Amino acid sequence: MLDKLQNIFSNREIAIGIWLILFIVIFAFSKHTIIFLKSVKPILFSRKFIIFYVLFLSYFCSVIYLLCKCKFWSLDLLKDTIFWVFFVELPLFAKTIDEAKNNYFFVKLIKDNITIFVIIEFVLNFWSFNLIVEIIMVPLMVILGGFYALMSSKTNHKILKKFYDRFLLFFGIIAFFNVVFHVFNNSNGLLNLTSVKEFLLPVILILFNLPIVYGLALYNIYEQVFITVRGDMSEISKMKLSIMRFAGINFSRIAIIRRNLNYVTLISKTNDDMKINLKKFEGRLSVQVGENYMKRANFYVFWSLLGLLISIIGIVWCNTNMLINNYMSLKSTETVTRVREIVTYMCATGVVISVFSLIYSVGMKKAKNEEISQVKKYSLYNFLYLIKRQHELLQDLPPVDAPKDLFLQYVVIAYELKIECDKNIKLYENLLTPWELDTITQLHTTIISFAFSIEIDEEKIKQYTPVNFEAYFEEKKVSSIQNEKINIFINSIETSLKKYSEQIEKCFEEFKLYI
Repeated sequence: MLDKLQNIFSNREIAIGIWLILFIVIFAFSKHTIIFLKSVKPILFSRKFIIFYVLFLSYFCSVIYLLCKCKFWSLDLLKDTIFWVFFVELPLFAKTIDEAKNNYFFVKLIKDNITIFVIIEFVLNFWSFNLIVEIIMVPLMVILGGFYALMSSKTNHKILKKFYDRFLLFFGIIAFFNVVFHVFNNSNGLLNLTSVKEFLLPVILILFNLPIVYGLALYNIYEQVFITVRGDMSEISKMKLSIMRFAGINFSRIAIIRRNLNYVTLISKTNDDMKINLKKFEGRLSVQVGENYMKRANFYVFWSLLGLLISIIGIVWCNTNMLINNYMSLKSTETVTRVREIVTYMCATGVVISVFSLIYSVGMKKAKNEEISQVKKYSLYNFLYLIKRQHELLQDLPPVDAPKDLFLQYVVIAYELKIECDKNIKLYENLLTPWELDTITQLHTTIISFAFSIEIDEEKIKQYTPVNFEAYFEEKKVSSIQNEKINIFINSIETSLKKYSEQIEKCFEEFKLYI
């Protein structure tokens, strides 16, 4: 029995399965789990979700059928496909509902699934340890991961964190040498057609399932917009239809309405009002540089890539027996050969044209990007400088126990950044792309939360020096409510500071091309 399982699953997958089954058995019949399942059951089996399940399963089965016809998918990949659905696709649906606010989400989604880290992760997971070792290692790594997250959030656990860092480094070295050993002793296990298919399957599935993810995100945004539509029942359906005519299936367009409800839905009481406000909003969108400046270049790149892909597929397709056997009823070999030559010539011409068009489009995009980048660098100079400065001063464990360092390394810069965020949101809304504006807005929100936890007004912070800030900090710490483990004032600062640091990291990544 075990040998049969090991022929299908790796030792790591078996170990994870064993622990998952134990976890489900232990917690499935607990009182809290039963209450939770009863509360989510009406949601999971509501009419909207059932329709989505049917659409997703129908589309997904169609994709698998197409991959079967192309001789890529077989029953050998069934296990990987099921794992991908449960551990990638389903979490992705939840992530889409929560995070999909603009087109950048889909760009980032593709980048995250087509990177060097995907290759590294595939190789590291390709070979596993002995089954007993894996059974011990799986819960151990989960527990250590939880402890590491706890150590990283507490300033009084620096020594333990260093120990965990060294342990994880040691484990990483062992895993690396395990992979190297298997590569040299069994390179054929990695370099074969089945392994290549297993590696490419997640990438292909994520690309083919983008329409479902896009549709889910589009429906979610539309629902958020429609909730804000107010008026007579007879007018509401007409207003919703007007919004759909305005945005269509353009996610970016409906997402912009979602971010600017006060210009559209919140001031519309009738369908006539909605049409007038949408027309005004159309004019507002036409002057947004950040949204429109790169559209033409991106349009050319997209169609060049699409033309190149279609041409290559055409060359491959017409030079296989599939075209003749399945799609043509020609009996003359000479006619078939002639048709094949014509189609091949046309597709080859398409490849050449698409390549030249792609080179021109990429060059055009690069030139336009450099132009807009220079404008943004100049306009956001102070903001970018402060982001870079704060990023350099970030620490894994912020110095909450050292008020002077906290003041110099975090507080002063945070208050200066708040001023810059206010200015950028008001003055450069039209210059920034939607995702850049969202990033700055989120940073602005975390700074407000951080300042609220410190309890010092924006104007009064200018009067503080490291010395009197330390005195103020110690006074607030002593007077704050606390128990044996938690001081409310310190805990509030630690929580808001963690979110602030995360947002600084995000801003640095978003604007690193300008810094």
